[in-house]
Amino acid sequence: MLADVVLPGRRFQVFTYQVPAHLLSLLHVGSLVVVPLGSAVVSGVVVSLFETQNSSSQHTKLRQKSLRAILSLEGDVGSSPLEHNLIRLVEKISDYYLAPFAACLRLIVPPHSMQVMRRVFLTDKGRQALSDRSLPSDVPLVLRKLERAPRGLLRSSLIRTMNNVPAILTRAKKNGWITEQSTMPSGSKASSPVREINAGRKPVPSIIRGLFDSPEEEARELPESAQRMESSSFRDNRIWKDLVSAVQSGGFQEVPVVGSESVRQDLLLKMIQTIIERGRRVLILAPEVQEVEILGEQVRFQVGGQVEIYHSHLSTTVRAAQWERIRQGNVQVVVGTRSALFLPVPNLGLIWINQEENSSFKDEHFPYFHARDVARMRGDCEQALVVYGSTRPSLELYGRFTEQVGEALEDPSQQIPQVEMVDLRTLPYETILSPVLLARITQALKEGEQLILLLNRKGFSGALVCRDCGKAPICHTCGVPLKLYQRPSRLMCTYCDGIEPTPEICPTCHGRVFRFSGTGTQRLEDEVTRLFPEVSVARFDRENVKTPEAADAILRQFRQGEIGVLIGTEFLVHQSDPPMAPVIGFPQADLGLHIPDFRSAERTFQMLSRAFTLARNGQEPGEVILQTRIPDHHVHTAMGHHRPRMFYDHELQLRDLLGYPPATHVILLVVTGDQMPRVQRVVDFLHQRLKDFEARRVPCAEGKGILGTSMILGPMVSKKPGRIKKNRVLFLMKTDDLTEAQRGLRAIQREYEAEFHKDPVVVEFNVDPMDIQ
Repeated sequence: MLADVVLPGRRFQVFTYQVPAHLLSLLHVGSLVVVPLGSAVVSGVVVSLFETQNSSSQHTKLRQKSLRAILSLEGDVGSSPLEHNLIRLVEKISDYYLAPFAACLRLIVPPHSMQVMRRVFLTDKGRQALSDRSLPSDVPLVLRKLERAPRGLLRSSLIRTMNNVPAILTRAKKNGWITEQSTMPSGSKASSPVREINAGRKPVPSIIRGLFDSPEEEARELPESAQRMESSSFRDNRIWKDLVSAVQSGGFQEVPVVGSESVRQDLLLKMIQTIIERGRRVLILAPEVQEVEILGEQVRFQVGGQVEIYHSHLSTTVRAAQWERIRQGNVQVVVGTRSALFLPVPNLGLIWINQEENSSFKDEHFPYFHARDVARMRGDCEQALVVYGSTRPSLELYGRFTEQVGEALEDPSQQIPQVEMVDLRTLPYETILSPVLLARITQALKEGEQLILLLNRKGFSGALVCRDCGKAPICHTCGVPLKLYQRPSRLMCTYCDGIEPTPEICPTCHGRVFRFSGTGTQRLEDEVTRLFPEVSVARFDRENVKTPEAADAILRQFRQGEIGVLIGTEFLVHQSDPPMAPVIGFPQADLGLHIPDFRSAERTFQMLSRAFTLARNGQEPGEVILQTRIPDHHVHTAMGHHRPRMFYDHELQLRDLLGYPPATHVILLVVTGDQMPRVQRVVDFLHQRLKDFEARRVPCAEGKGILGTSMILGPMVSKKPGRIKKNRVLFLMKTDDLTEAQRGLRAIQREYEAEFHKDPVVVEFNVDPMDIQ
């Protein structure tokens, strides 16, 4: 029998091995195995098993004789294969995201704490080479060190103690002077999984109790407003009724839960108890590591010890121990980031996605999955309940559950701040603080109140523009305008982080007068400090706050009243426990609306909605002042009138007209390569095949694609943020029939692989990307 094995350490390539007789009864699809690869010993996953007699050709028989055998099952996880439901999940992901099955398999492979040791030995030919005096001086040093070690030396120790070792070993191996053997360490002392897991976590200082604790604990732990609420208040709650009904019905169900953070947390804690009482397990997803840690400690406080917190910031050893505990059924609740979706949780009954609208749930690496969609796939595989929790849900969720979500959005019991809109069109162009906002700041500071000013652009100015020619300095690598920073003065590229000195004369026309284009948090800080020199002003953005300790220090000073005005970006709003103030000001509330992105209105609405919750004056709602040049935009209209459903309905109509999600699906084709001629050949091939595919397609329904424009756009040359620069070309496909588009693109994929299988050009598909770049 033969087995196809995927090797995670070799970019998930598939290799075929013989199955030794003693493993025939133990090996299954999904088994974790140890196999030889060259002189190395590596880990892999069995993806298929087949009989050798399937082919009788002489070539196949000769090939089978040369095939090497699987060495063993991987010992640290026993002989248990990966769960069948996880294999099914990978198949669904591969099918939906147009990604090779082998590449998707990395998602469910357990973390490996096993390390492969590579030991280097000197050969007889290498000993003879020692007498060659023409060798560079550093080569004999390495060879002599190996000569003194008949048992060989670890490659890692050579690299650590000598210079230029990788290049020397590569040359020596090519000349036959050395051999390398890879082995797994045996008898290594394994540390306690519990101790490792505890060591991998940071303590959470405060734990918020839920509304379903015992009365005595509630009276001691909960704030007064929460003590007045009882669990019986949920008996008449429509969302709670929907959840209970879904649990009683059994099978795969989906329920949106839209409400405040506190209400959703109370529902979650009650649902955990309900699911565990039925003998099933719970998986909770949160978008960020810090939120996972806090939520996990809250759940552990409520449920007890059988709770695991899982995310990528934990060490591989810790995650490997957790993976095994979860697989063995020793954990009732798992709280994690999107990677926790692929843990082998047995008898999974509930998948709860907290803040489903958060873009962090979209993986930025191939196969570019979205946790919300994969949660639905896993819920189907496990016949589990999937809950989507949010305060302001995504357009995708609203489009699927319009009535349920719309009713929750118009909840009359929500406390809403007073909103005042300032039209900047009536003021001079460079106005940073309008008279209205300036007067409110003055009044608040006079009364001893604090303020938060939110401006979602860090730095001093968006660009430095020559007054004479109108040109702005650009990054020579990325071709985009450089942003101006002060303290120290410099120009920085937002794509590659390249830094250039601030010019004294224009490089284009040699002009000496520059003007600022736009306002950043640094410029706003200088303006507030100039107007109110006696007030303490702090800035909370990623340039000024680089560590969690720095963030904690600024927030602590603000809560203690040591800071009068706190200036921040969206980074402040997304803190796990953001500060509150009686007055929140937005000097440029429409900044995000000018970004060329079909999701810009939704993202601005989400940010404003979250920021509005920070406007609190004690137990009462505070005041929000919005400065904007487009006060009649549907985002600002909805926020000003406190009618979120107005925004969702309006935005859905626009997306439908323009043919963007959720009215359609968008598929981004990304072609990358080092050599532009090779990339261009692939681009020409794809362009022709996509045009042929579009010509065969049934025309889209009315409204899907404004004015009947093409639903396939491109090719478009693209630059992506980062220092690694490759030739990159995009195609964009919009379709209201995803199944048909997937079928057509798979056919194009097969043609491409047959014609360009030797070309070093990568073609990837990104289904429903969050950003088109």
